[in-house]
Amino acid sequence: MNIDQIKEALSIPETSLRCERVLDVVQPVLRQLLDSFKTKYANQAPDLIDYYVHTYESTLRTTMHDARNPKYAESKANSDIGKKAFVELIDKRYFQSDYSALMLAFNGLDRTFKIVISSPFHPFWEAVRNLRNTEAFNSILNSLSDEVIIYAIDKEEVSLRKEELVPYISQAVSDKRKPSIYFGTVIDFNELPSAQDLVDLIWKTWNELEPIRLFIRNHAETQALSLSIFEHFNTQEDIALKLHNKEYLVKFDQVNTIKTNHRRQKFNIYNKGQLVTDGMLDQYSRDPHEFIGVFINGKSYLYYNMRNLHGDGKVNWTVLKSFRFRGENQSPSKNKDYGERAVAELVKHGFEMDGTSFKIGTWDNQQQQFIEPITEIKKRLITAAALFADTIKQITLPKDQSDDFTAPENEGQDSEEFQIDEVFQHDFNLSKILSNVHESPFTYSNSIIRDFHLNLVSLEDKHFVILNGISGTGKTRLCLLYANAVYGKTYDALNPYLKVIPVRPDWTDSTSLFGYYSALEKRYVRTPFLNAVLQAIEEGKPMFVVLDEMNLARVEYYLSDYLSAIESRQPIRLHTESQITDVPQELHIPHNLYVIGTINVDETTHSISDKVLDRAFVMTLSDVDLDQFWENVESKYKAVLHEEWGHLEQLHFSLSRYDLHFGYRTMNEMLRKLYANAELDQDIRMDKNDAFDRVIAEKVLPKIRGDERIESLLESLIDWTSSLFGNHSQSYGHLRRMKGELDRYGAAQFWR
Repeated sequence: MNIDQIKEALSIPETSLRCERVLDVVQPVLRQLLDSFKTKYANQAPDLIDYYVHTYESTLRTTMHDARNPKYAESKANSDIGKKAFVELIDKRYFQSDYSALMLAFNGLDRTFKIVISSPFHPFWEAVRNLRNTEAFNSILNSLSDEVIIYAIDKEEVSLRKEELVPYISQAVSDKRKPSIYFGTVIDFNELPSAQDLVDLIWKTWNELEPIRLFIRNHAETQALSLSIFEHFNTQEDIALKLHNKEYLVKFDQVNTIKTNHRRQKFNIYNKGQLVTDGMLDQYSRDPHEFIGVFINGKSYLYYNMRNLHGDGKVNWTVLKSFRFRGENQSPSKNKDYGERAVAELVKHGFEMDGTSFKIGTWDNQQQQFIEPITEIKKRLITAAALFADTIKQITLPKDQSDDFTAPENEGQDSEEFQIDEVFQHDFNLSKILSNVHESPFTYSNSIIRDFHLNLVSLEDKHFVILNGISGTGKTRLCLLYANAVYGKTYDALNPYLKVIPVRPDWTDSTSLFGYYSALEKRYVRTPFLNAVLQAIEEGKPMFVVLDEMNLARVEYYLSDYLSAIESRQPIRLHTESQITDVPQELHIPHNLYVIGTINVDETTHSISDKVLDRAFVMTLSDVDLDQFWENVESKYKAVLHEEWGHLEQLHFSLSRYDLHFGYRTMNEMLRKLYANAELDQDIRMDKNDAFDRVIAEKVLPKIRGDERIESLLESLIDWTSSLFGNHSQSYGHLRRMKGELDRYGAAQFWR
């Protein structure tokens, strides 16, 4: 082992040459050390033979080739890859729960050799969740030799004493950080012993780390059992269920990975082919344990820790459901009332009850399966969640007259009136926001998200952005994604701090936003916008309000009070009635209110005055990234509609040259119709070309209009449809007629 050669290889400035030298010089030394260690001590530790050997070599080779490729060379020029090298023993015995048993590493950055166990954060997170776990973990730490080095790597490496580790882990949990934790021996390059002595030192460290290795192994075994239970849920078999004596059918999508530790299976509930509501079965791992969540209409109703099913023999899966709402007109008695009604519905629907707990099923730890069919387990979960959603009027299920329940006045009608007491913590860290947005299936570039973020947050006392662009480019969706990302929620989560308010053409003054005092009814008539402002004031968290299609009415009329208030920081006078207690007489616009308006420009909308534009950032979303869109499209569409996609790309390119292109919404809806046709029985489905022709005529051509400037476009589209569909197709006929009108009148549109 020539340490000078190792130092030289790890310190070569040029990335490709450094990676090549590390592959040729450093990695073989590490492999030889590991082989010598296993050969010498396998009799004393037989497990050494069974571990999988993981190395850095694949990453080194890929980086070496990329650094020599002109396309990637610049991005690899300042890479740290190749400044370290390692080999690692991985235990792969546990289902989807591999862990590191030992790592040997040369690190050229700090010029050290490391004999360590590395672990992700979640086993230690679980270890400090309660006093019993913490005491057990402290016992493990105390059993370690004082010679064992402990350090964590988040953004930087942090050295820790044994007594500092638990407080460090607790603080990381509080800060929502997940550093990796390392235990072992660290030796300076200049103090390395001979190869033989180093092998003996590896053995010594191996034995010293046995308590930590056993701790991580036990966590992996526990996690593997939960993940194996999850696997039973990954079926797509339809389920029939009955709610209030009416038959429903539940159809499942395939299970998709949302994040590394988060998988989701969406489902839809139908009544005679009509969609009633949608939902999700979410599987979470490493947070820090494994649990399942059941959602109906975007809101969570059940969570269950799968580790509760672990044990000996058969374990009953029971759930204690309670409601914890807060907000106007809410009280413990009302939450208790919800609970009593929910229990009554569960009993009525045949659930086995133990007090207020209800049974989902029984897990057999010996047989590693549920006693009941998995379809029955999923049926009970979804039935219970749907009943809870119906109880609080988040959805409305048809009932027999005898089952009907009349909710108290206004209860459950407005999302402002109540919300589940769920933790919502905001974070305007742009890196986290970008990461969250890119985990959604929607297509937005980093530059758009960054610009939108800066427009919203750069002014501390005013947050007003207008989004302009062609219909269907995702203006409203961008607002929803961003607001959920700020709160660390998935793109389709229900967010009580996001209000989408459709603007009506009859909004002529500020009462449309801020409400008014009704002398006739002796009360203040509140609006969704006012409720959002009051909630922002009361709770102090960022509140996002989207005024959708804000220029359907004259913006400067209904928004005048808001614009004046954010500029002058003076309060808005709402009323002078002393008996009104739920609405203040004067209202200050809080700094945590974020107002976003979306606009389309056509014959039904109004122009926006300079008074408004001077007080807003105006963004235009008209670019459509089809490559990224197609990459995010579900695989079932790609498999069936690959040919149609190529033609749609051509059509979109032709239209974009005249600013007549369509957005993501139109593209998505066309693909969905074409796929739905392809799924019909062969004897009743349309021919592929006929279906494609009709979807072009129905979704694209109606938006084409213009004067002589679109003459060449119409001519090219006529040739395109003729070659693709023939001269008797609908699209060809519409385009020929429009071309004729253009020749006769100097203008053309789809409508006759």
